[in-house]
Amino acid sequence: MRLAELVGTFSLATDAGTGVPEEHGLCAAAVAVELAKLAGKDAKTQRDAFYLTLLRYSGCSAGAHTAATVLSDELEFAHEAKSVDYGRLSEMLPLILARAVRGQGLAGLSSLASVFGALAKMPEVGREHCETAVVLARRLGFDEPFFAALHQGFERWDGSGQPTRARGEAIALPMRLAAVALDAHRGYLLDGASGAAAFVRKHSGRELDPTLAALWLEHAERFDALFTAPSSWQQALDAEPAPFTVLDEAEIDTALSALADFSDLKSRYTRGHSRGVAELARRAAQVLGLGAGLEKLLYRAGLVHDIGRVGVSSLVWDKAEPLSEGDWERVRFHSYVGERILSRAEAMRGVAELAGLTHERLDGHGYHRRLTQVGCTQAARVLAAADTYQALIEARPHRPARSPSEAAAELRNEAAAGKLATEAVEAVLAAAGHRSKSAAPAPATTLTPRELEVLALVARGATNKEVASELGISAKTAGRHLEHIYEKLGVTTRAGATMLALERGLLDLP
Repeated sequence: MRLAELVGTFSLATDAGTGVPEEHGLCAAAVAVELAKLAGKDAKTQRDAFYLTLLRYSGCSAGAHTAATVLSDELEFAHEAKSVDYGRLSEMLPLILARAVRGQGLAGLSSLASVFGALAKMPEVGREHCETAVVLARRLGFDEPFFAALHQGFERWDGSGQPTRARGEAIALPMRLAAVALDAHRGYLLDGASGAAAFVRKHSGRELDPTLAALWLEHAERFDALFTAPSSWQQALDAEPAPFTVLDEAEIDTALSALADFSDLKSRYTRGHSRGVAELARRAAQVLGLGAGLEKLLYRAGLVHDIGRVGVSSLVWDKAEPLSEGDWERVRFHSYVGERILSRAEAMRGVAELAGLTHERLDGHGYHRRLTQVGCTQAARVLAAADTYQALIEARPHRPARSPSEAAAELRNEAAAGKLATEAVEAVLAAAGHRSKSAAPAPATTLTPRELEVLALVARGATNKEVASELGISAKTAGRHLEHIYEKLGVTTRAGATMLALERGLLDLP
């Protein structure tokens, strides 16, 4: 897997977390490289500009709760403020105040007092954003000059930025290139080519390096083609300066752990949640004997299963009152957003598919597809149980953390109600250190790979003779395999074997 694919995935997540259209960062990254080339800069500068553009907002989930308090839903605010210069209080303050008192009448006065109190904390949020971005980027193997530049993500040419009020050429050149590219694309999203040019002109000498802004304006038509590419994802991958960095397996896990922490920062109540789910799911896979391949897949899907969380306001995640139907719709939507973010990289397709099933339930009342047990694979059932258990032992805004024993009892109740798979629940509880219930069914994973093949064919109605023909074995051997399957599952009929296989996610029937 290329580093650019992983960081591109990060960029899609930050698009969702900052309320901008999908592929904003990807498109701007290609623009930054082209601008660096026009400026006659070397490959190292081009490469740093490319990755800084993709990672500039990677700390956006830090301080999200404070931002939501000040901005009254930080993602809605981002949409309303898309034409505003964030560095100009004269443009920002009227919008903030209008949102604070909207529809509240006299009660809006207390809201204003709260907002002014929280506004004082916003510089700290900016510092948290920059430092978090650097911490996350350190896991991706960049060098110290890159980290220093990333820490300047909110500095401005005129010295009015954050966190150190760096001015002019004290701001790293690759970050200045990234700033022009991002602002140009932001303007393009507002009003096409003319909007891009207007945005760059407006911010030249304020946020943007005036020399780079002038160079962009001189070649504006050249950049228009980049703004209209059929696939900003592929365009960005093609734009990355060679040589490409390819991640090994350990580096992929490290990078995905960065994505896990990024998503968990969105709420004060979910810090470390995704790592906990990943480890529980991995150990449960070992309990079930699913093999190294599924262990790795479950671990990675556990790390990133909630990446779409960043696309929902912290006001929802941190809400102590009962969620409204509108709130629930946004919660359900995060699973869809996460799957879309993860599925763009070819190497992440399997992880994306499994992660997108985390919140499905066997009774068809999960989300976002509302699948029933037929659509929930064994791995998906394990991940769902791991996520549920980990969430139960963590505090939430509407309840304290459950004790391990309380969580175990609740998980088993969910299985008894037909929402979670009993076998997956028992495996997760074993992984969490609970003693297995004697009444729990024997693990179906004692089936050998060949027996699983036979079971899949039998479930589709194949006779012993047809099974033998399909697998290239004798009918007598097929019969013996079926007898072993019956014994291991504790059944005596084909229908009974099929039903248990469906319940335990051993089949993937069309």
